[in-house]
Amino acid sequence: MGKGKDLFGHFNDLAKQKGPGSEESHYAGILFQALLMVGERKTFELLEEADEKGKKLKLEYPAETKKTPEHPSGIVLV
Repeated sequence: MGKGKDLFGHFNDLAKQKGPGSEESHYAGILFQALLMVGERKTFELLEEADEKGKKLKLEYPAETKKTPEHPSGIVLV
């Protein structure tokens, strides 16, 4: 879990450097949302898996809300 925590911190540091509106800031927001949705342990595990596979985390939305996504239903690797 240490590596996942380090990755989380790394992406947040990048977001601070690049500033609001940047791709890095957007991704840090996704990570924070994941933290709220599935908790620290699962988020860090998913970050480690994403890092190993060269992927990123993405919020998943129910099919019926694709036009106006307001409440994510899960986290997926892309």
